[in-house]
Amino acid sequence: MNKKSKQITWWITGVITFLIFVLLQVPATWLISKFYKNNQTLQNVSGNIWQGQADWHKGNLRGSVSWRTRPWDLLLLRVGANVEVHSGQTQLNGVVGYGFGKKIIINKMQGQIAPETLKNVANWQWPANSIQISDMTLRFKKDTGFSDTEGKLQWGGGELRYTFGQRQDQMNIPSLNGQLKDEAGKLIFDIQDQRSQKMANISLDPSMMLDVQLTQRMLLNVPSYDGKAGLDTYVISTRQPLIQGGF
Repeated sequence: MNKKSKQITWWITGVITFLIFVLLQVPATWLISKFYKNNQTLQNVSGNIWQGQADWHKGNLRGSVSWRTRPWDLLLLRVGANVEVHSGQTQLNGVVGYGFGKKIIINKMQGQIAPETLKNVANWQWPANSIQISDMTLRFKKDTGFSDTEGKLQWGGGELRYTFGQRQDQMNIPSLNGQLKDEAGKLIFDIQDQRSQKMANISLDPSMMLDVQLTQRMLLNVPSYDGKAGLDTYVISTRQPLIQGGF
């Protein structure tokens, strides 16, 4: 490459870089009003594409979100940002991206999900301990579901008061560990106790329907339960939307 060609290449690179950083200064409110005309989720938006924050609500959940754009993700044909999400005592942070082929990308998400957030999945009296999530990574595409999933969760458990059918009961939940994976497009939470014994299986399908299966071993933590199945047998199964009030 001769000297003139090198100069042209540097000029083109400089102009493209300049345009990218100009674009990042566009107010976030303008972008949302332009491309998300029926916005019912985000309010009180401030900042720009580069860095900003907003309040949000979805179903019965409310909170705030802040972001800082990762401009060099454009080289990977995706838009990405470091994101922090808060909802009461629930706090999550990690990298969120939107890639070629309408794929949502989450990398190294970590934080905690608090009891008041869990009430939007099931309106029970949850233990005071939050669920801790570490290094959650996944890819999601609406027509194919979840892929490339990994991560861990830990929960100290405690006393759970719940309603099943027309009866109120309680369960003394032990400390639990979980491994995240995907199977046939579903996001799977494989829940085990501290001795790596099967306790529950939770799956989320692409339509955001949540399936929960509890083993005989888990149900033995209910004082009033007297089932006789094998310890690894799934005794109870439920299915419902991920978030009450719609997702």
